[in-house]
Amino acid sequence: MNPFRLSAVCVVSLLAVALDGCSATSGGASADGSAGAGGTAGTGAVTGTGGARASGGAHAGMDAARGGATGTGGATGAGGTRNVRDAATDAAVGTGGKTAPVGTGGATDTGVVGDGGSSDGPAASGLWSMGYYASWQPDQYPIAEIEWSGLTHVAMAFYMPQRDGSMELLGGKSQLATDLVTAAHAHGVRAIASIGGADSQDSFKQATQTDTVEAFAGNLVALLDGGYDGIDIDWEPMDKADEPAVIDIARRIRQARPAALLTIPIGAINVNIPPDLSGFAAIAEAYDQLNIMSYGQAGAWQGWKSWHSSALYHTDSATPISIDATVKLYLEAKVPAAKLGIGIGFYGLCYSPPVTGPDQPLDGATVLASDGTISYANIMTTYFGESARQWDDLAKVPYLSFASAQPPDGCSYISYDDEQSIAEKGAYVKAKGLGGVIEWELNEAYLKSAPAGQRNPLLRAIAASVLH
Repeated sequence: MNPFRLSAVCVVSLLAVALDGCSATSGGASADGSAGAGGTAGTGAVTGTGGARASGGAHAGMDAARGGATGTGGATGAGGTRNVRDAATDAAVGTGGKTAPVGTGGATDTGVVGDGGSSDGPAASGLWSMGYYASWQPDQYPIAEIEWSGLTHVAMAFYMPQRDGSMELLGGKSQLATDLVTAAHAHGVRAIASIGGADSQDSFKQATQTDTVEAFAGNLVALLDGGYDGIDIDWEPMDKADEPAVIDIARRIRQARPAALLTIPIGAINVNIPPDLSGFAAIAEAYDQLNIMSYGQAGAWQGWKSWHSSALYHTDSATPISIDATVKLYLEAKVPAAKLGIGIGFYGLCYSPPVTGPDQPLDGATVLASDGTISYANIMTTYFGESARQWDDLAKVPYLSFASAQPPDGCSYISYDDEQSIAEKGAYVKAKGLGGVIEWELNEAYLKSAPAGQRNPLLRAIAASVLH
């Protein structure tokens, strides 16, 4: 999610190996934010004071998961950040994100707006599909164009916790939150306020201190009173030591509003060095959904080969991440299958030459672009060609392969999700008895120049393959 690209952080307590650097900038401009207006808006949804921190990071399962030789390569944090690219490989000019303005933030009252949406609400299959809406890029995906048939839940991302327990909506457009909630409800979709995002750990720690946690919980409850149906605690990275606070904040919300839906994104896992998941049974008791951020699962890291952004299966210790392997580990940790969701990326990964496909030696190749830059929309309008498309029947995902670097990013191998891989993931969810899917992030898959009815192919595929 590169409009707010942040520096990588070390998930120290979750890694059993030394990493080769932890805090390098990972490309893209940051947002300083403009001063906000503070206070409480509308029916109790809180706005913050001052500009939002440049965070809003990408949903990836593996912040700092890049060191180590084959067989011992970096582990993903069990609630890890969604910004997965190796900072050393994606800091090149042109691969970062756009700076987004930040301002007063916070949801307001749920005033009525126009209908919004291009179709009826989703079918009631019992499975969920929760898409994250990037609050700082509303022009990229107008609310009126959302394909509601592919969603049961929509998450407004992100509200950033502040030192005093208040919150700020990235992008600062409080009316946007009102409009999204209203449009979602008009289509039978539940609206969720997503809190945090990439590199939000310090903010959460400050907001959950003894002297601020009561105010923080009260402000989360105010978002519910302002129209949201649930809260998504996107604590990234989530270390073992953070788990008691993660559970405590859920219990405080639940005590105040028992009917609220509580969700939490969790990390994809490097099977070479699985983290300690012993606390996840307790987290699963506190939350209704635990959604695996199973996208952005690769990088040009020492000991790795090229890999996919969202592989369903894997067998190679030099490509040690897949959805199936991650799901098995969470199930073994006593997370109920019905509470466990998997992720579908609405963006891809772009490798440089000499890599032209998955499971190849890197030989100096790097990941040139990822979330934000290599959106599904950009892939389809800039890179896609039938002759370039290949299918990996092991990983159950497509990719584009080129003999030489292709402009504008210099890609020779692009990994991404499409309708076929979504069908595979939908079948997997149903076969395993899982709860559903999440999408990061909705704005990136909107084909604005396509004919009406063809602008949301991935959400339509989710409607067909997951919800029906």
